[in-house]
Amino acid sequence: MNGEKGDVVKTVRVIGWSLLGAVVMYVWGFLNALSVPDIEEVCHRYNQPWEFDPDHRESLFPLSNPCNPSSYDLVPPYVNPMFFALLASTVVFTVIAVVQRVRREKT
Repeated sequence: MNGEKGDVVKTVRVIGWSLLGAVVMYVWGFLNALSVPDIEEVCHRYNQPWEFDPDHRESLFPLSNPCNPSSYDLVPPYVNPMFFALLASTVVFTVIAVVQRVRREKT
């Protein structure tokens, strides 16, 4: 009985760390890309031309802030995949925790 409760506690910890990781990754991407005061200056710093294109503007979900529509985005390329992977693991482990809880209550 005590082992089952310990499993739930471990699962809840994984949920917390996964969610924290997702939040940290999102904030990191936001601070790197969307909080820039002058996008043209930042793009030139990375040797990228800045072109305004209404079809390719910044977005909050998924994070994106392109310098130009063809190639360069100020959001580091690992941010969105890591954010979504950590968010997905949070959902999966939440389901696992609920299933463990229901099974424990049945016995």
